[in-house]
Amino acid sequence: MRVASRRMPRFLRRPMPLAGWLLLACILAVGVYFAIAKPVASLISVSALAVLFLVAQQQSQRDERKLLTLASEREGQSICEFARDFDARAVNTWIIRAVYEQLQEQLKHIHPAFPVRADDRLKEDLLLDDDDLDMDLAQEVEARTGISIDQSGNNPYFGKVKTVRDFVLFFQSQPGSNNAT
Repeated sequence: MRVASRRMPRFLRRPMPLAGWLLLACILAVGVYFAIAKPVASLISVSALAVLFLVAQQQSQRDERKLLTLASEREGQSICEFARDFDARAVNTWIIRAVYEQLQEQLKHIHPAFPVRADDRLKEDLLLDDDDLDMDLAQEVEARTGISIDQSGNNPYFGKVKTVRDFVLFFQSQPGSNNAT
């Protein structure tokens, strides 16, 4: 008997390991040393970084406005509408829930319960980049569903994931995804 997807464990982020904090401390120490040893070059570098930061901040605000508009157009939609876009007898409901909830987690800085649709394009509509998908989202869904993405080269959706539906079907096409979870 299949276990209901609402009983699926949540994804828990691990805190940064000590090695990560040590690396940040070393980078900061090098920056302080460089600022003391070469103050003029440091001022130029900091100025250039400030300009780049401002440009990136403006782009981020534009992206945020776009996503807020999209979320406001879909106000009141939930996982129920999302799940109806899939045949629950053919697609593992754990995959559907995990993808939906992890996408909401990725977009919670925009809206606490971002209403995701199956036909949303990951890059164009939700503004997620390849690193967000490969390094975060795919690994989070893998951890929650127990479906490995190690041998994804034979998956018919490999390299073809453009929409949220494609992402769900990518996991559905992985070996072991048809098992009752």
